[in-house]
Amino acid sequence: MISIIIKLLVVGLLLYGNAFADDKINRAISENKLVVFYFKSQFCSYCAQVEDFVFSDEEVFKKLSNFVFVELDIRSDEGSKLARKFGVPGTPTVVIYDPKTDKVVGLIFGSRPKEDYLKTINKACKLYNIKTC
Repeated sequence: MISIIIKLLVVGLLLYGNAFADDKINRAISENKLVVFYFKSQFCSYCAQVEDFVFSDEEVFKKLSNFVFVELDIRSDEGSKLARKFGVPGTPTVVIYDPKTDKVVGLIFGSRPKEDYLKTINKACKLYNIKTC
């Protein structure tokens, strides 16, 4: 039930267009945080695997709370624009982004074990000295 509610909220938020990501980026700047963009697509079975086995993991969820998380459909106008900007190869892809320097800090593509995602997240935490990671 909770995952259905979250998906409905995400779908609703995606309808706001560019203002959604811009608001999240501005929030990250004001909170001095990095942004984690999660690019997915509607019928992507690998995206479902990442959501079920990586993002639902307590350790991953806890680490991601140190970032501003933005979930985007790669086929939406906003999602495709940002995917081109960051060189996203397909879905699922996670991009860790520093909005202050406009640089990609980390990128991981595909349905990979949670340890691979944690390694990418931990690298960003270490690079930016995020002590709560």
